[in-house]
Amino acid sequence: MPPVTANTNDKFEVVVVSELEQQEFNNVLYFQAAAPIDDVELRLILALWECFVTNLIPVMPSAWHLKHFKWKQVNPVLGIEHITIPEGQLSGAVNTPTLPTFASVVISKRTPFGGKRNRGRMYLGAIPESATSGSSLDTGSAYWQAIVAFLTCVVTKFVLGDPPGANSFQIMNYSRKDGGTTFPLGNAGFKSITSLTASTLIGTTRSRKVGRGS
Repeated sequence: MPPVTANTNDKFEVVVVSELEQQEFNNVLYFQAAAPIDDVELRLILALWECFVTNLIPVMPSAWHLKHFKWKQVNPVLGIEHITIPEGQLSGAVNTPTLPTFASVVISKRTPFGGKRNRGRMYLGAIPESATSGSSLDTGSAYWQAIVAFLTCVVTKFVLGDPPGANSFQIMNYSRKDGGTTFPLGNAGFKSITSLTASTLIGTTRSRKVGRGS
């Protein structure tokens, strides 16, 4: 099939689907084409996968498995859903016990604008027990260093300067209150992310308790 292309300002939803103890995790991210895109899968999905395989896979517990990426255009029109299963190692590389499925690393998303609607959070699951100290992540652990490196990779690839480069994507925050919940998503809900920061305090994602949801 020919590659999926995009026009400047087209926006995409990417769902990173992974699994621990048969509990599915869905991390939803949004991106805007900052220039015409010749191949969305190559320039966005596989570029994002590179941040996972380079930084997170080597320190993730072997019980964790990245299943696939689901992605589609969501603005200004709704596109068809695609699934990409990357080549290479998809499971964590470390044989180590993990915290329960609902324990998460909390990632803060910041934009240039104030207010709750203009910031967001992402929750990464499958924390190794050895990377924790009480209720916090051990900042001296290889896992914490990998989380920092992963976020640096995402920011380097997807937080753009001015002017943006060719075939580039900008990572976005989305507010359902401003943009709505039906597809195609409203343009008013999107704001460019300027930084991604991890908290050392371990968070809780109740919907990820085994048997409850994702």
